[in-house]
Amino acid sequence: MGIRRKKTMSQSVLFLTEVLSLFLPRTILVSAVSADCQCIVFDSTYNEEYGVFTSPNWPVPYEDNINCLLYTFITEENSLIKVVFEEFDLDRSNLGCKFGDYVKLYLHLKEPFVNQNTSHNIFLCGKLSDIQQTHYSSGASLIFEFHSDWRQENNTGFRGTFRFFNKTLFETAGELINGSKCDYNFISNMTNESRGRFFSPQYPSIYPKNVDCSYRFAGNPNERVKIIFEQVHLQNNDLSCLINPDKIEIYDGESSTSPMIGELCNTESFVDFVSTGPDLFILFRSRGHFPSQGFKATFMFENDTALGEDLETPSMGRRLGDRAREYLKHITLWNQDAPVGKHFTNNNNNIVEDFSILGLVSGPTVIHKRERLKRSLIYNVETLQPSGLSKRFSFLCAGPTDVVMVFITINGQKERLNNFCGNNLPPQLMSNGPSISVEFKSYQPLLAPKGFRAIYRFVTNFGISAGVQDPQQVCGFIFNSTERTNGSFTSPNYPGFYPRATECHYFFFGSGNERITLTFAYFDVEGVPPCTTDLASDFVEFSNFRTVDRKIPRHCGVKKPKIITSDGDFFRVAFKSNGKFDGTGFEAFYQFRNYVDPLTVKRISGAESLRPRKLHVIPALVAIYFYLIHL
Repeated sequence: MGIRRKKTMSQSVLFLTEVLSLFLPRTILVSAVSADCQCIVFDSTYNEEYGVFTSPNWPVPYEDNINCLLYTFITEENSLIKVVFEEFDLDRSNLGCKFGDYVKLYLHLKEPFVNQNTSHNIFLCGKLSDIQQTHYSSGASLIFEFHSDWRQENNTGFRGTFRFFNKTLFETAGELINGSKCDYNFISNMTNESRGRFFSPQYPSIYPKNVDCSYRFAGNPNERVKIIFEQVHLQNNDLSCLINPDKIEIYDGESSTSPMIGELCNTESFVDFVSTGPDLFILFRSRGHFPSQGFKATFMFENDTALGEDLETPSMGRRLGDRAREYLKHITLWNQDAPVGKHFTNNNNNIVEDFSILGLVSGPTVIHKRERLKRSLIYNVETLQPSGLSKRFSFLCAGPTDVVMVFITINGQKERLNNFCGNNLPPQLMSNGPSISVEFKSYQPLLAPKGFRAIYRFVTNFGISAGVQDPQQVCGFIFNSTERTNGSFTSPNYPGFYPRATECHYFFFGSGNERITLTFAYFDVEGVPPCTTDLASDFVEFSNFRTVDRKIPRHCGVKKPKIITSDGDFFRVAFKSNGKFDGTGFEAFYQFRNYVDPLTVKRISGAESLRPRKLHVIPALVAIYFYLIHL
């Protein structure tokens, strides 16, 4: 058997240097940080803003046994570096990419060199579809290492582009608090502009691990704070925001003790929040092992009048403050004489009504309402009798038929909940945030159909009346055995469609040796087992802890879960919907019961003589027990 000789890198590196010199005026071969490494340097000395880099021999397969080839990018102090892999093909010998062929990126460098003690950020291997293509430095230098092992698999390597750009594009507009790394104050009367931008630490590069960053906004007494999260890219996983290690929390006040009005995790875009007063507080937490790019957002201090006069009710005639949160929980107005706002006509001769908080609306209408509190809008069509061939309620409503269309906003995009036509009533609907749009279109005006009549109300409790609402959760409800030992709870807006893109938690607190028993009477949660986000599934999740409980699987679909009993005196139920499909949710009953450990029950002397009688007593006790429960 012949012996395979280890190839050297010098010829490949020199060839790569000659190729890259065609694209850059200055591609320098420098001495490596160790004897085993070679370096190729790209810098901005001649004000070149971009260029190209490739693996050795690309697009011909790269050689084996490339131990360490460093691609080093250096720019000026006030600039950052962006690298994009446009072609990528490395042998993937393991899932973690830490062995075999790989690219190792160093994004958070203070100096343009690395050694064995330098912390890396990301490993890349496999195909282009397996990797994140775009990466940013947090400073003026970026290095990645290319390595190949002894196995030659005819992979072609990589090709990419780099760009140097100004760092000031991603500077937070607030005032950094002395002694902190990422805590900012934004004071309205201390800035020349009423708006600006703020970012997660080291954006657009990935944020560091184990950080807490706060952003405190303080406006004038007649102002409120509007926040728009343009992009959110946090550690992506299949967890709810409550237990997600990386998340953004938004509080309607001066600190994290104020009521929470928003919570973001995973990936979002163009999500907005508005405070009810002049103060707003944002907390960014990073606890995950795989941080992502973070977020970029815009803030605005705006006068109350600039936010719209829809924040006044006909009966109150003043700006809604924090107490409006309780006042607006259950409002339904049946008086047809209530004012419904201003009317105007669009090009299609449809009447448009911007209705106020209290009121009743009748078609033909296009309804759009923006409210600034943490509340949803419930829209219930009382009668619906548009014209058309169909005599029954239908979701399809195909062709030029009269139709009512309902829209919500998800990730900055207008999404249609459904079309409604015929003469059967649609289900009760709820928005996923503080706005909803209802549009009525008529194509057959000569038939003079009866139309529809709808009732709306604004709520902050998501249509859930059971339990005590937790102000430290966006949608959280507490059930304590000291207040009530049994009862029922439902999904949001039950028995109507639950809102899309919504997450709610139900916390059950027993005392002493109590256990919690849950029985589901109805279950309709859109999804396919095992109810993961990859399957676009909504789900209900159970846990004996505040974190994930692997013991109990998620539930979705229409099959009711079996009776569930907690292991201890605490239990949590989570409901999470995505932005794609609808269902009517669930209704369940809970009961706190005293638990008796069978191992602690004393054996009664002479029990053997009672055994025949015991066989007759047990069925009677069981029958009475269940009889009492069904009462």
